[in-house]
Amino acid sequence: MNTPNARPEPADESDSPIKSYAASNAVLLSGFANYVAVRGLSPQTVRTYVETVERFVEQMGSASVAEADRSVIRSFLGNLLSRGCSSNTISKQTFALRAFFRFVQLSGLTKHNPTLMLSQRKIPRRIQRVLTIDEIDRLIAAAQNPVEAAVVEFLYATGVRVSELVAVRLENIDFATGVARVKKGKGGKDRIVLFGRKADAALRKMIERRPPVAGFLFEAPSRCGCIRKEHTHWSGFYYDGERVQRYVRIGTFSDLPTRADARWAFDRILAVSPGYRPRPPRPYTDRAIRLMVAHMGIRAGIGRVYPHALRRACATHLLEGGADLRVIQDLLGHERVTTTALYTSLSPKNLKEIHTRCHPTAEGNENEKK
Repeated sequence: MNTPNARPEPADESDSPIKSYAASNAVLLSGFANYVAVRGLSPQTVRTYVETVERFVEQMGSASVAEADRSVIRSFLGNLLSRGCSSNTISKQTFALRAFFRFVQLSGLTKHNPTLMLSQRKIPRRIQRVLTIDEIDRLIAAAQNPVEAAVVEFLYATGVRVSELVAVRLENIDFATGVARVKKGKGGKDRIVLFGRKADAALRKMIERRPPVAGFLFEAPSRCGCIRKEHTHWSGFYYDGERVQRYVRIGTFSDLPTRADARWAFDRILAVSPGYRPRPPRPYTDRAIRLMVAHMGIRAGIGRVYPHALRRACATHLLEGGADLRVIQDLLGHERVTTTALYTSLSPKNLKEIHTRCHPTAEGNENEKK
């Protein structure tokens, strides 16, 4: 029996509803992806920022991302450090989170930005290894086709980024003057780069069989299936519309004595094959170029080589040849000359020559002053 003055029993906290912010966090993430895309950042930067925030939102779970404080962010970055991520990687994640919370602040969901007082992890400076001219020659000699040779020659001659390389079009190349125009490079900027006779010869050899006068400079050939010799006959392989590899017996060597005959017969078979869709020529992806250069480095006995190593070698060899740092800055497309200085590193031999020539107490200068 309930009495009028009886005190109500306290409610069980386990029965109270728990509000989840998972849906609103997903909306924020989608809005941030659009925000960084329209800011004109490079596709790689956009991908890095979005992937970082996705991991951060996943760590938050049902808690509100807009209400995250500095301790939560530090915990997220600390987990990356404990997993063995480098200082450079953690620095990129920090920049991504700062951009995200600026977006949250602009959205009006909070007036507090927890990343304002977040300390930036110091990145230790490392002396990068620079490919020598002999190693560059060995890398080019390891090319198995004109495309590979042209890729290395163009990267080394111009110092372009791999993302800029795959975007260069044939109509942006002026063979008469050795000038190439880079359209919408990093930061959406256009610039002019130069290439010499070796890169010119490699490019001409690569495009001599290309009928069009326009299109991307480095294009992967169309995929129309491939043929090969079996014991007594020709066989063909192709992919259908569902990306399933199909096998076709083309004909015997006596009926089709040459590869051209087998190719002609194979094309006639493909023309009536259901689901077959030839893949037209298309520009190489930056990943394909990276794998191409890496395989060339292994074949040359140098080890794994990245396209960025050729950009660094271009800058360093220009500096060693007497080029002004400002000129190198313009060629590489750097906004600040301090960035260019990070790309260039003189060899110990060049440093020794400069020290001997310029320092008053260096070997050779003391006798001249007496």
